[in-house]
Amino acid sequence: MSFIEVLALRNWDSFSEDSASHFYTFSAVLFGEIKMRILSAMVIFMIFISNDVAAAHFRDGGFLADKGILESIRLEPGLPAAGESFTLNLTGSWPPVNPDTACRAPLVISDVVVYETGLVAIISLPQEDPSYCDQPPASWDLDVTIPATAWDIVDENGFLHVEHQLFTGVNMFTHIYQAFDMRLGTHEVPAYIGSGFWISADLPFEGILTEQQGSRVLFYGLRYDRDVTLDDDGEPVWQLVAGEMYGDSTLGRSYRYDWQFDGNNMPVQSPTEAELLTANDSGAIIVNDFNHIRVFTEVDDNHGLYHDYTRIAFGIDKSRVPNYVPPLDGRWTLYGFEGQDAVVTASLEFLEGRSPALNQYNFDSASGDWLATCTVVPPGTGACNIERVSDGTKFEFPITAFQGNLALGNLATDDNSALDGVLVRDPWKLPVVDNQ
Repeated sequence: MSFIEVLALRNWDSFSEDSASHFYTFSAVLFGEIKMRILSAMVIFMIFISNDVAAAHFRDGGFLADKGILESIRLEPGLPAAGESFTLNLTGSWPPVNPDTACRAPLVISDVVVYETGLVAIISLPQEDPSYCDQPPASWDLDVTIPATAWDIVDENGFLHVEHQLFTGVNMFTHIYQAFDMRLGTHEVPAYIGSGFWISADLPFEGILTEQQGSRVLFYGLRYDRDVTLDDDGEPVWQLVAGEMYGDSTLGRSYRYDWQFDGNNMPVQSPTEAELLTANDSGAIIVNDFNHIRVFTEVDDNHGLYHDYTRIAFGIDKSRVPNYVPPLDGRWTLYGFEGQDAVVTASLEFLEGRSPALNQYNFDSASGDWLATCTVVPPGTGACNIERVSDGTKFEFPITAFQGNLALGNLATDDNSALDGVLVRDPWKLPVVDNQ
């Protein structure tokens, strides 16, 4: 089963006319310059990940929402005791009501089923309720007890797959998936992709603009009208989404504006609030790694249509490392695991990066005892090595296993112990017991 990413969010409440105008002018110039650019394919793929810590499980779940349904699924605590029951918290809301939308009451969970095939299904039966038609969208905040038998279906990599099934009609479902790391709790760390521009080989002349502060993410999608049944005429479409990054994914309410152009190919007017509001639409990002994401900026009548995007490298400034190099500057915690036991923990702080040679980037530590060396080939593949000078302890990871705030790899200690290594950016910590 393929688990695409997941969720969690609040609405984007305001968007100024000036911001829209400035964004259009800047983006039109940028995307005009990159129309003919073709990004090279990956040329380096290095695998340091052990069988116990799989890069395929970086993402914390999947998302397939039905026309604007938003929901987050949280595990409480982040790493429950093995063999015991635990709690999942479901927080979400129905989309805004419009003439085509049923008015629904808050959710009621009807059943929790643990399948031997490797899935915990939380089942709810939403009910139409006309009394909610004149109110804001009904929301829910539910604690669901998962039985201890769920531990029997944790997969070989230590992950538990959960699906919330909302029965929204006869033989119609909305599935919201999530995968939880029941060994190390890596699902607790939000991905970080920062600010940047992204393009997709699947969608020439279109692009994504992202801005991230902490775990909050804002992204714009530049698209074009294509649906002839709606009398679309090829005009630009801006799709704006804001949400909370939880694990390796973010989901938010989508706001759409079809920008009207005059005969001189200039915008006729700035968008009004009414024009920005989209009819029950959503958008999401899945972080495959720091330089590769999967995105959709709408799902209306096109469920789960993700496209792969690659970070654009432009305007290389010799005074700083390129934007596709892993941003290792800052404070980190390095963990070494033997099974589920954290047998090594170390605090690291790296300074700004420098480039001593072509495609090589070094990060010196504030203490002088650690050195990080990354070999990165545009548009952002390669590997990094972090070594402690005093004893030769070495942590290695491919850039494809780095999601901005967390990296998985192999840790070799001074006594030649081979451990599963996890590097986590402060202030986040893994919810594990330190057994040093």
